Amino acid sequence: MKGSKFIYLSAALLLSSCMAMDSLIKPDADMLMTPSINGTVCSDEKLPIEHIMVTATWGSGIHDDVVYTSSEGKFSIPIHEDFIGKESTITLTLEDIDGIENGGEFDKISDQILLFPEGEDYTSNSISLDYRMTRATREENSPQS
Repeated sequence: MKGSKFIYLSAALLLSSCMAMDSLIKPDADMLMTPSINGTVCSDEKLPIEHIMVTATWGSGIHDDVVYTSSEGKFSIPIHEDFIGKESTITLTLEDIDGIENGGEFDKISDQILLFPEGEDYTSNSISLDYRMTRATREENSPQS
């Protein structure tokens, strides 16, 4: 009898530890449903641009989010819980911060995005954006005589 209690206790501990590990491995359903702003940044030649700084300015006392594009030119910013389901405007700013590296110098882009307009039905929990950055032209300062 004493041995069988040990087996049951061991099996119960093993099962509960497996269940705990299972919850660590599987993503939470809420994490999968978090709305986000996803985008791709390319050059005029349709080539992805890496390491573009993308800043989301939320306003209303919420800190700005800053992310960088991947080697595929992609970025993703989760939408703050305070804004989900409420009509609001945010500003996205895309800046080339590394100069001539990663494809050359590009002009800055600033874009206002309307989140969750009233009366719209949503079929996705992400907003997908595509940006094309144009090359910056530097004007040479030549002394006037």
